[in-house]
Amino acid sequence: MKKIVFSLFLAGFMLFGLRADAQTKSSGNILEQYKWKKRPLLIFAPSAENPAYVRQKELIQADKAALNDRDMVVIELIGQDKVYVNGTRQKGQHGQDLRSRFQVPQEAFSVILIGKDGTEKQRNNGTVALENIFGLIDQMPMRRQEMRENRD
Repeated sequence: MKKIVFSLFLAGFMLFGLRADAQTKSSGNILEQYKWKKRPLLIFAPSAENPAYVRQKELIQADKAALNDRDMVVIELIGQDKVYVNGTRQKGQHGQDLRSRFQVPQEAFSVILIGKDGTEKQRNNGTVALENIFGLIDQMPMRRQEMRENRD
């Protein structure tokens, strides 16, 4: 009898752990999957019609090759709950968690560069020229190593 109770307890504990893990993955821990692989560029906008957001999207569209060269992924958080990764809507993702984590109010526009180590590297509260972001990235030790390796 003790074995059955223990087995049921263990199964319930494992099931709870799996549910918690699934909730974590769907509730905004989107950055974890890019850690040590990509440099996320977070774009927060109150709406898709926001002028700063529209301009930032134009700048990104014009320089996709440079973004790819620097292992960047663009994550857009539009309104309260729309999340896009490289232009593709992410179902089950909610921008509210990232808004809270980076303290970006719902009505604010902000562009935040995250390094491959998962830490915030730069924050702009308006449209930012990608050359400024690229200049910062190109000074980072990890990026310099990547450039050396690509030359060889």
